[in-house]
Amino acid sequence: MKTQTTMEKAAAIFRKAARPPIFAAAFLVILFVADPAYIGPPWQLAFGIFALGVLPILGYPLQRFIPPFKDKGREGQRSLAMLFCFGGYLLGTLWGVFTQAPEGLLMVYFCYLSCGIGMLIFNKLFRLKASGHACGIMGPVFAMCIHFHLWIPALAGCLLAVLVFASSVKTKEHTVGQLLGGSAIALVCISAVSAVFTVL
Repeated sequence: MKTQTTMEKAAAIFRKAARPPIFAAAFLVILFVADPAYIGPPWQLAFGIFALGVLPILGYPLQRFIPPFKDKGREGQRSLAMLFCFGGYLLGTLWGVFTQAPEGLLMVYFCYLSCGIGMLIFNKLFRLKASGHACGIMGPVFAMCIHFHLWIPALAGCLLAVLVFASSVKTKEHTVGQLLGGSAIALVCISAVSAVFTVL
């Protein structure tokens, strides 16, 4: 059995710590601090963090309790995490529509929902294995650049994304092609949703 080097252990720890739901929660907080009008009252922020940050990450600890996934190892964990993510994105979008959330928050929900749909189509329908990690990391970065024009947080997000991508390749969790594929899905989805919200 191959022993992990210190660099490989560090890369694995960093990758686990930098999960997309954490980026999503940070993204919402950044928008709220930049301009509270983007998000609305604190209870909207709290629910957004639950839907995009807490619910999606529950798939990891709950895998062992869900029969169809508990014996499928890493692949089962990824599949369950994707379902929990999509469920959180759908819940957030429905919440945003029914509570008449501010346009900024509603745009964020639709961005995540469209990215979730894109990932499900590519990974489950076409079996292309684009990286959901890359999509979840780059989504907020693209949104801050394309729609909200928050350049400094976006730059910080890019630097973190480089580290996440490097750690993913180092730990062999994803190939460069899978990371680029996930990033491309995020770019297309964010651009499309931003264009629609700009017109409306």
